Amino acid sequence: MKEQLQQALEQVEQGKTEQAAEVVAQIKALPRTGEGVFDLSGLEDAAEIKRMLYPVYAAYETNCNKKEGYLDILRQMRALDEQLQEHYDMLEAAVYIDMSLRTLLYISQEIYECYRELMDLYKKNVRRFLREFYGEGGIRPGAALSGKAEELFTGSLALACRKHILLAEKYEKYCKGLNAGDAAREK
Repeated sequence: MKEQLQQALEQVEQGKTEQAAEVVAQIKALPRTGEGVFDLSGLEDAAEIKRMLYPVYAAYETNCNKKEGYLDILRQMRALDEQLQEHYDMLEAAVYIDMSLRTLLYISQEIYECYRELMDLYKKNVRRFLREFYGEGGIRPGAALSGKAEELFTGSLALACRKHILLAEKYEKYCKGLNAGDAAREK
């Protein structure tokens, strides 16, 4: 399924809507949990699929479906956030942070309420992740960051800084290989 999602995202970006429509129809037909979230529990590597699925869904809705699925996307993001806040796990938080940012990148700013709400969810979780697992000088003593969680989190921060969603000056100390000058030059 990961390959299909990657191809669908590329097709949407290239304007090949017919090919992507089939994958998005499969996404929309996925079973849902009681909260209305896509149920990916039976899939192998569900976290990685989740990180790819929502950006594909958002890209399709933005470029091909007149943004009609935005409310569904936001309902699911809210529900996923609520689940995460109840059991704040480092890897799950990193997956959510990365997924919400990559989804946000495809949400049109013209639909301000949706864009802003997703941005707020993203930033809220970035702040909590930093509070829970980082200190002033880096990883908080006693917070054993998993390699995958740290990689997802710092990669998401670096991307958010490059895309001017977060201030590079404020977050560069957490991003490997990014400094404020890099983000400013990308303008």
